[in-house]
Amino acid sequence: MPAKMGHEPFNKNGEGGRPRIYDDSFVEGEIIELENWMGERQENIFIEDFCLKRGYSPQRLSEFVKQNERFSEAYELFKTRQKVALFKGGLTKKFSYPMCALILSHSHGVVAKTETKVSGDTINPLSFILNTIDGSSKELVNETES
Repeated sequence: MPAKMGHEPFNKNGEGGRPRIYDDSFVEGEIIELENWMGERQENIFIEDFCLKRGYSPQRLSEFVKQNERFSEAYELFKTRQKVALFKGGLTKKFSYPMCALILSHSHGVVAKTETKVSGDTINPLSFILNTIDGSSKELVNETES
């Protein structure tokens, strides 16, 4: 939105509104900071820690990802690093399995799948249930209207 008539532009792009704090040069700097932070310690696997250290909300990262392709790549690298660390940590029992499963399901879409087989009369399940209850199927299950 442009500035009101007779007013100077509010920011360097000539648009209205408050100046952008997180411009392209800021995001470029955050790429370097994120890469350095990942390299500092193997335990740096929670992006929230990085954001707290840098002084902004983790929700801000989605803006950075849209704004800068290099930041998007660095963030994807972080997510891969986190996923691997959680898998390895869960397998070696360094981390609690339920916590690993929770984070992997919410942040990475990894879900545990189980199969359940139901045995019995697949043609008429009601007949199977009634047969299980009293040992014989009821006539009304097999009744057809004339």
